[in-house]
Amino acid sequence: MHIPNKTPKSELALGWLLGAALPPLAFWLILQARPELQGLQRYEEIALVKHINVELITMGMILNAALFFAFLRFNRETMSRGILIASLMWLLAALIYKFLL
Repeated sequence: MHIPNKTPKSELALGWLLGAALPPLAFWLILQARPELQGLQRYEEIALVKHINVELITMGMILNAALFFAFLRFNRETMSRGILIASLMWLLAALIYKFLL
């Protein structure tokens, strides 16, 4: 049975979905593994909480980088492009959160 290749548009969308979903998942996993970070979320000094949250978001983006290079290794350039687009979206969100909110 012949399975047709995915279209570039669907690969791009799948890469974007993976790239958009991994940082929040990593953020949640880190908070579950380190419960003291949840206590810091209720801390009164907003600048410290923002700093820690941005660090957690960027740690989640490390998973995006690993997935990006894994897809490049397996010749899935279109999915890699979707992950890169999602990573840029998260980078922009982190910058807005840190400096504008």
